[in-house]
Amino acid sequence: MNRLDNIAKTNSLLEESLSEILTKKGYSLTKSEYHKEAFGSRFVVWKNEVDKHCFRLIWDGRDSWFILEESPYVNDPEKVAWADVVIVPFDSNIDKQEYRTEVVSSITKEIG
Repeated sequence: MNRLDNIAKTNSLLEESLSEILTKKGYSLTKSEYHKEAFGSRFVVWKNEVDKHCFRLIWDGRDSWFILEESPYVNDPEKVAWADVVIVPFDSNIDKQEYRTEVVSSITKEIG
């Protein structure tokens, strides 16, 4: 597996795991973007309309880390200030399921 495949696979595992947890808490996935031109950075956003709260998972391709952020919002979830929940460095050269599982666990435990 190459580095980009490893990043994509880990991001997919994170998105699936977070979606499972957040859906049970009333959140829905509202946005997903991939920016190949920006070092392959990507993000997904979940929001809870009742609680007026958002979570965002970012893969920062320049700095090689996953970031989980949260934010309240009033009417427009695009115009919010995000606060870091957890930042996890990711070495995309390590192609081991145990490593991906550890990264996913370290992020999901913050909201689980």
